[in-house]
Amino acid sequence: MATAPSVRPCLTLTASAACVGLIVCLMLRVARFNHVTAAVRWLADTTRRHATPDEVMRMLHAVDAAATLIPVRVACLERSLTAVVLLAARRRGVTWQLGVRTPPLATHAWLVDATGKPIDEPLTTAAYRPLITVSPQTLANRSMT
Repeated sequence: MATAPSVRPCLTLTASAACVGLIVCLMLRVARFNHVTAAVRWLADTTRRHATPDEVMRMLHAVDAAATLIPVRVACLERSLTAVVLLAARRRGVTWQLGVRTPPLATHAWLVDATGKPIDEPLTTAAYRPLITVSPQTLANRSMT
C-alpha cells in the first residue's frame, strides 16, 4: 500500500517501523504460528488503552513507508503485526484479526477499531470471516478478572 503524501510519517517512526518489520518477518519465518499468536496476545495484555483509529492509521502508514526500505515482503500479515508491535510499544492496543474467504480461498490479516470496523482496509475485507481475533483488554476489564 502506498503512503499518501499528506500523511507521510516522520523519519523516526518510519525507521522504527522498518526495524520492527524486519523482526516480525524473521519471527514469522522461524517461529511456529501459535507462538506468534501467543506473542500478540501477550502484547495485547500489556497495553493501557485502545488506540484511536487515527493512531492506528499513523502506524500503518509508517509500516507502508518502511516496507519500501526493507528487503523483505511486507504483506497484510507482516503489516498488521508490525503495527500491533509499534502500538504496544506506546502502550496502545488494537484488535488484530486473521480471516479467510472462499471462493477463491484466500487469507487476510487486518486491524479493527473498538467497534469492529476494519482500519485502513478495502471494502472487500468484509468478505473475510475472522478465524483468530486478539483484542486488548481495557483496564476496567482487567480489574474485574
